[in-house]
Amino acid sequence: GIAMFPSDLFYGGKLLSGVSAPERRPLAGFPWPREEFPVAFVPVQGNEVDDGVSKLNEAEAAAAYDAVEHLLKGGQCRISDIAVVTPYAAQARLIRRMLRQLTHSFDGYVEVSSVDGFQGREKEAVVFSAVRSNSYGSVGFVKDWRRVNVSFTRARRALIVIGNDQCLRRGDPDTWMPWLAWADAHGINMDKPGIPRGRYEPEQLRRVRGGTTAAEMLKDVLERQQAQLKTAEKQLETAARNAAGHIIGNAPEGEAALNSDGNPTTVAAGGAIGSETTLEQALANLETDNWDDDDSDDEEDNQASSQPTLSAVSSMNDLMTRTSQETDSDGPLDAWDL
Repeated sequence: GIAMFPSDLFYGGKLLSGVSAPERRPLAGFPWPREEFPVAFVPVQGNEVDDGVSKLNEAEAAAAYDAVEHLLKGGQCRISDIAVVTPYAAQARLIRRMLRQLTHSFDGYVEVSSVDGFQGREKEAVVFSAVRSNSYGSVGFVKDWRRVNVSFTRARRALIVIGNDQCLRRGDPDTWMPWLAWADAHGINMDKPGIPRGRYEPEQLRRVRGGTTAAEMLKDVLERQQAQLKTAEKQLETAARNAAGHIIGNAPEGEAALNSDGNPTTVAAGGAIGSETTLEQALANLETDNWDDDDSDDEEDNQASSQPTLSAVSSMNDLMTRTSQETDSDGPLDAWDL
């Protein structure tokens, strides 16, 4: 069901669902395209709208509201069992405001989160809004396979994906196009519910992604973190040398000093280091730098940043080592161990 596509595309067929067979039947209330299959794609031809540096899609927000309402009326999950996940902070804010009208009579609230804020957690039901909808097939960082993987592996019993299928197919042939082909082949596209269309070949999907394994995914993340740490260490050394040179008078105010690369940097008036990036800025960039051009720094989310801090690298090394051992043994991977 839910774990089938991520397992085939991202984990070489080795990902196992953490949900037992009796629990895999779709949650009541939502009009599932196939009554025995807990995944649905809801095609919405809405319009994406710029909201500052972020984007929103009112038609998809309305569809997400309807999906949550159906699930709650089904009575098989609590309000706290549902999450709405989207790549854009503006869309998260819009959906959150809309759901307040629905959930005021319930004890609790539906969590609405950015994809990055939801990393490492799971819910019984996840509703995903892709947001991007345009005639030229631009999907931005929605095509980041890591975000797709996070979104599609955090639902335990129900996954509802909302998006403009034409835009997603055109904009991302590596991840979204295969997923939509998978949805068509299993009859879970709600434009023609229950009608399988086309063929689904797991081996072909794995060839598209080059056989990416869980260990390789973690290795990619770890290498990026280590590169960021090396950059921060280099900037720390540069800042310390420049500061020391200024203190002992080797670089008077307004004159050029040399950084660790032998390139000139200016010491500004008042003793401030006039290099292009200060130590504080470098560390701040390391803490806040996210996948590509993510805009999901939502002030209402109260979620810890998903980008690792300096202290997180050792734990990532441990995780990568453990996962590599599991992968090398050709044993199955559990979705909730990642």
